[in-house]
Amino acid sequence: MVVMICLYKHLIEIMILIFLLRLWIYFSVNNYYNFFVKFIISLTNIFLKYIQKVIFIKNRNEILSKIIILILLFFKYPLLILVQDKNLFFRIFGLYIFVSILTFLKFFGYLFFWLITIYLISNIFRIQNNNFNDLLDIFINQIGNITKLFFLNIDNISIFLFIINIILYFLNNIFMNLFSQFWFLI
Repeated sequence: MVVMICLYKHLIEIMILIFLLRLWIYFSVNNYYNFFVKFIISLTNIFLKYIQKVIFIKNRNEILSKIIILILLFFKYPLLILVQDKNLFFRIFGLYIFVSILTFLKFFGYLFFWLITIYLISNIFRIQNNNFNDLLDIFINQIGNITKLFFLNIDNISIFLFIINIILYFLNNIFMNLFSQFWFLI
């Protein structure tokens, strides 16, 4: 039973991260000939093709991706409780919304953390004319532009990205202590 819970949890986490990455690519990347972009779009199109048969939205994959992310975020916690305890507790609807918002923030933190970590590691072995590094540069520049609004005098972006990763790790541990009942489930 523990294996099923772990498998279900990680499968939903991977799906949420892939769909979040697809939406981020849609809003920020204009180069759809990049191999990594093609991989993410073709990976999510596998799920979207079957869901389009149920929800009749044709040629609106980004709207459907948003709907899928919201559904996965909202139903992840109750379904994990259902699988784990074999009963679904009916609590306040606001609790599910609160847990969904926390789950959304946690996944954005995970996405930022892993993109920054991969970017910092790939800067050590800088390979020229690599599509993945170009895409990482776009994502990291967007994160850097957001942080430059708060911290104006940033010269070395690599050190600052390392500091952002430490802050994200620290925030994860704080939320783990604050919401210890369901932080491991979401």
